[in-house]
Amino acid sequence: MYPELTEAERFPLLTPRGRELLYRMRQHPHAPIWNWPNGEQLDEAGLHRVHSFAKSLNDAASRTNPSDPDWLFPYVERCLREVPFYRKQSRPGTPFQDIPTFSRADLAPRVWEFVPDSMPLDQTIVFSSSGTTGYPTRTPHHPYSAACGVPLIEFALRSLHGIELPRGPENVAITNIAAYPGAFTTTIVVAYLQEAGCVRVNLHPSAWRSTNDRARYIDEWQAPIWLGDPVAFEALETIDVGYSPKAIISSIMHLSDAYATRLGNRYGCPVLDLYAMTEAGIIAVRTHEGHRILPHDLHVEILDADDQQCAPGVHGEITLTGGRNPFLPLLRYRTGDFAALEVHDQERLLVNFHGREQIEYRTSSGLVIHSMEVTRLMRRHPVLRYEMKQRTGGGFELYYDGDIDSAKVRIQLEELFGEAVGLLQKWPRDSARCSTSSVGGAADPLEKL
Repeated sequence: MYPELTEAERFPLLTPRGRELLYRMRQHPHAPIWNWPNGEQLDEAGLHRVHSFAKSLNDAASRTNPSDPDWLFPYVERCLREVPFYRKQSRPGTPFQDIPTFSRADLAPRVWEFVPDSMPLDQTIVFSSSGTTGYPTRTPHHPYSAACGVPLIEFALRSLHGIELPRGPENVAITNIAAYPGAFTTTIVVAYLQEAGCVRVNLHPSAWRSTNDRARYIDEWQAPIWLGDPVAFEALETIDVGYSPKAIISSIMHLSDAYATRLGNRYGCPVLDLYAMTEAGIIAVRTHEGHRILPHDLHVEILDADDQQCAPGVHGEITLTGGRNPFLPLLRYRTGDFAALEVHDQERLLVNFHGREQIEYRTSSGLVIHSMEVTRLMRRHPVLRYEMKQRTGGGFELYYDGDIDSAKVRIQLEELFGEAVGLLQKWPRDSARCSTSSVGGAADPLEKL
């Protein structure tokens, strides 16, 4: 077990008023069962960087997004000098288009090779990623890069709908909603929002002392923004929440147009669909024209199978360079998602986007198993990648790469699904990369929440 951080370590900038809000959120009589002591771990220097990022983000909104931004060449040269993985692949001075791409298959087994030599490790935090493309991994982050998710959310809300997030410890800004057994539940105050609160709740009945507490607790804080995934919002519709938010933000899983319309009509507010992943944070928000790329510090390419750039409007794999995570600088990272890249009114757009689909398993008894339950189970085992399939005629099969106790995994899977798991088969080490049916989506944009 890892030692639990102290309050001072989790909230270096906490004021008495912020502490009071934390206490009220945590000790409310209708609060859920908290299971994740969490905090931003953000100091004064980190908060200054977050504000600088937010200012640059808004300033960049009025500029043309060039195909080769000014920061690209020095960034690439630093990666080729300081990052062990990239240094093995290419020499400094290599033309950008000649640098080979990489994917999660490269990242997952040796994530430490992507940390620059010059980075001190004293502020490292680690996020787990579910591995929708077949490779679950843990990636190092900095408190600053994690905290930039909130300015990106606010930028999307402001630019599309004129909505600002509330500030100050009198307010709760965001209610983050999950709906599956074992989901994290926690509360934090956000330094960038002058200690406005955020709560993460799990609507699964096991997370509450009384199921009636779910609506009461959400109603108590009247957060103007609801953040979650389609499974969570479907669960939310079954409880009698007494107010409507200013906006609903969906991420992690695919949100269909029909369900987005249904949510908007039911709650009378805009519904935003974010494209995000643990490795890069928030990337884009869906609009009528396509997914609008939000960060100014992320260079996006669309590549074919031979690492060649696709012409504007031609479909290919979304490939990323840049970002603000100093522990994981991306250099031509293939995401496993596909789109075409176009520029409309000086904005970069991902059009005809094809990302990760929502996944649920339905057992023969009618029980519905959320894909994240499989993810949480498999995280307990030394597996590099895995694929969970449901056979058309019924039953389940698991394919995996790693030295695991297959008998133990079978017992745990059968306990989860309540029925036999037919086949556990090990992938050969040199097998081709494949997509998995095991999990459904990209990272929660407020992963630390």
